[in-house]
Amino acid sequence: MKIFLARHGQSQWQLNPSQDWDTRLSELGHVQARRLGEWCAGHHLLDAESRLEVGSLRASPLKRARETAGYLAESLGLPVEVQPSLTEAAFHVASELPKAPAPFAPRPEGALPERYTAFRKQAGAALAELTRVAEETGRPVLAVTHGGLVKTLLRSIAETDAFCFKLYNCGINAIEWKGGRWRIVHVNLWDHLPPRLRTT
Repeated sequence: MKIFLARHGQSQWQLNPSQDWDTRLSELGHVQARRLGEWCAGHHLLDAESRLEVGSLRASPLKRARETAGYLAESLGLPVEVQPSLTEAAFHVASELPKAPAPFAPRPEGALPERYTAFRKQAGAALAELTRVAEETGRPVLAVTHGGLVKTLLRSIAETDAFCFKLYNCGINAIEWKGGRWRIVHVNLWDHLPPRLRTT
C-alpha cells in the first residue's frame, strides 16, 4: 500500500509572509503545480520495478493546496476530495521540536509543547484517513498538503520528534506499508522540476 504526499506549489505567503496566511499560489507556484500534474500523468518509473500510479486525490482545504491539486486533477482525470486533517499548522512547526546543544548530545527531557502534540495527533489522523482510502480502493492515494504536515507525519511513523526535513514546493514524498512496517520510500522526489523551479 502506497501513499504519496506532495507539498503545494510556491505560495504568495512564501514571497510575502505579512500577507494573509491562506494565500493562493504565486506565478512560479502555478508553473510548479502544472509541471507536477503533467509529470504524474506520464506514469513515470520511480525505480526499476514501480511507476507513479495514483488512484485517488486528496487535498488540504487551504487555497495553495487546492490550486495545486487542481492541476493534478486535470492531468490525471481524477476528482479531488478536500480532507481537513491535511491542513497546515498555524505555527512554525520546527520551532516546537526538541533541540540538542551539539550533534549526538542528549536532548533535554520534558514534554513537547501542547500545540505541537495536538498537531502531531492531527497528522496521525490524516495518515489514518489516507491509509483507509488506499486500503479500500486498492490503489495509491496522493495527498496535496504542506511542509509542516508532511514532516510531522513522517516523524510520526518514525516514532521520533528528534529530526526535521527540508521539503521543496511540489516535491513528492512516498511511504508504503510493507512487511508489517512503514517505509519511507522517497523524500523530495523532484524529477519534474528543473533546478530553476525548485523552491522551499
